[in-house]
Amino acid sequence: MRHQFWILQLLCLIAILSAPAKTNFLQAQPQPGDVYREYIWLPTMVPETDKFLRVGGKIDYKISDKHMPPEFHEHGFLSLEPSVDLNQAIRAEVTLEMVQSHEDTKGLTVRINNYDPIAVPDLPSIPRPQSAYMLHTFPTVGIPLSYLKAGNTNRFRLDVDTAQAWNWPQNIFYAVVFRVYYEPDKWSQPNIEIGSIKDGHRIEDEVKLDITAGDTERITKVDYLGLYADFDWEGNGIYRQWHGHTHRGEWRNHIGSSSTAPFEFTWSTEWLPDQIRPVEVCARISLEDGLTYVTESIKNLHLDRSYSVELCRPYHQPENWVTRSDTFQAHFAVHGPLEAAKAYQVAWRSWSPCYGRGLFINGQKVWYQEDPCYGYAEHLIEVSDVSGLQLGENTIETGMTPLIDGKMVHGMEVQHPGVMVKVKYHKPIGQGVSIREGAYENRPHFIITTPSATYYYDKAGGGFSRMIDSDGTDWIDFRMQPWGMYPEAAASAFRGIPNFVYGSDNGGAGHPGHDKCVSKIEDDHAIITSSKSGVWQWRWTFANDHAEVEMLKTDPSHAYWFLYEGVPAGSFDPTQQYFGTNTGGPRKDQLDFFKGNKAFENWQWAYFGHEVVDRVLFIAQKSEDSHSDTFGYLGNSEHGITSLDGMVVFGFGRADGAKPLMTGRNTFYLAFLEHTVKNSQAHLLMVKRAQSMMNK
Repeated sequence: MRHQFWILQLLCLIAILSAPAKTNFLQAQPQPGDVYREYIWLPTMVPETDKFLRVGGKIDYKISDKHMPPEFHEHGFLSLEPSVDLNQAIRAEVTLEMVQSHEDTKGLTVRINNYDPIAVPDLPSIPRPQSAYMLHTFPTVGIPLSYLKAGNTNRFRLDVDTAQAWNWPQNIFYAVVFRVYYEPDKWSQPNIEIGSIKDGHRIEDEVKLDITAGDTERITKVDYLGLYADFDWEGNGIYRQWHGHTHRGEWRNHIGSSSTAPFEFTWSTEWLPDQIRPVEVCARISLEDGLTYVTESIKNLHLDRSYSVELCRPYHQPENWVTRSDTFQAHFAVHGPLEAAKAYQVAWRSWSPCYGRGLFINGQKVWYQEDPCYGYAEHLIEVSDVSGLQLGENTIETGMTPLIDGKMVHGMEVQHPGVMVKVKYHKPIGQGVSIREGAYENRPHFIITTPSATYYYDKAGGGFSRMIDSDGTDWIDFRMQPWGMYPEAAASAFRGIPNFVYGSDNGGAGHPGHDKCVSKIEDDHAIITSSKSGVWQWRWTFANDHAEVEMLKTDPSHAYWFLYEGVPAGSFDPTQQYFGTNTGGPRKDQLDFFKGNKAFENWQWAYFGHEVVDRVLFIAQKSEDSHSDTFGYLGNSEHGITSLDGMVVFGFGRADGAKPLMTGRNTFYLAFLEHTVKNSQAHLLMVKRAQSMMNK
């Protein structure tokens, strides 16, 4: 009976750089319903053609008269000349249009009117350490209203740490944008609305947007914004967000803008990726008195078309991607039916692309170089020859910038998240289960696509190297190198599911990267794997909402375990991650596996999540037992849990000392559940749902 309970429960469940700052929290940029004013500072006085402010190092604006004439600052404080309105103000923030510029530059702070510096935290969706990556992004931090003065006497100063790997720290900035938010009644007529579309509409290739209600005579400009998954031009590692950002204070990479009544704009959705969640649209209304109002959003919009567009998120972006130093590679995955592909787009943001020397997709050149030198650029290329694309892993490569006139030049910076790709298919991508052959890490794989997950199954390893959710995040992220080094391989080759066999001649069976198995497709929904020795065999069956594995044959002389060794929500971030089991949750135990701090209990099921992700990975075993199960966080260095990378170590049937305990036949389940478990009540709700199913 308890066996049935756990099965029913499974089936029911499926369906933030310390700094001397008093405030350093990340603040959200404008949202629907907000009323605010923007106060924009631009470095128009600097001599550089591209008009950016240098902060840090030998050309810091505070010390270099050649970069910043001294009359434009006082001891590093820059004047915010617009008159700031604090009447009815409820909060304030500042957005920095920031380029990393020199790797290992860190400790960015903004100081306002001689108050304590405000530390600008690293963005949580960028790999650690953020300072190792080239990036152009828009961090936004809150400002206590008490730091600001009414009128035009506000000043601010930017600083970074003086320590840097080669003694030249530098960030550069294209604008600093202050916002003050107000009570909603600051604007007396917040009844302006978007016309043409309403909640629940189905949107086609072109969508007409306009403003059709309210007092439009006071409007000077309308910027239309959308909440959907698309290229991450914002550079923050997030693909589904309210898309749009500023450059020198002007909006870019949003739906579009209009400055003439009735403020019409025709939105082309031809290259908008397929969406797993409804789309929303709102309008940023700029008024003649300087106020800005964000309309409430039009919700529950769905694409209506006879083709598909796949968003292919890049992964494994190299650190310090600057082409003067080497060739660089990254990857993206294609999962759609390539026989139906008709074109693809390639997009990235760079700095100084005149020094680029080619961008290649699987060896095919799609770009060479373009202006400017020493400046900002966005690249969007459409390629009609799809013959070079591959199912599964594809390789992006940039050529190395040579010496010019015998001298090293800057090279092109490729900014995080790197080179992004979208593939267009002439028919909709199927929504059922599909098992096809592909590759990852130069190893043959079965790639199983389902509506809820994409699985990469290493044919010779007999285990999963990747398990990708519907937003494109890999919760395993196996890599071949480093291999076998403890604890370094916690960031690479130790990872996988289920990693069945350990400590015998068959060790590695069930673990990606090993060569102990033979796997074949049994039918449209199943893969069967046997060890080359013949003593182990299991069958994976895939459904729309979960996968399950049945142990068909086990070695009577050797026990096994079922492990999840990976990265919940795609990162090693123990302070922001949690887990729970049938005995309770969510748990925030900071268990340092490397230093011997591990949990050993007996569990029937478990889930793993991240505080900023509305999804968990769920794992269960069918057969009840009394074996020891384990959980901990293994960092990839002697720093243990504070390491920059690592993995969760979870195991059914794993005793201390890496001892497998399970014998005989069993069945295990995997699923992504669209839930956030923030407290014990949320955990109990999950249990109650399972119990409810039992009582039907």
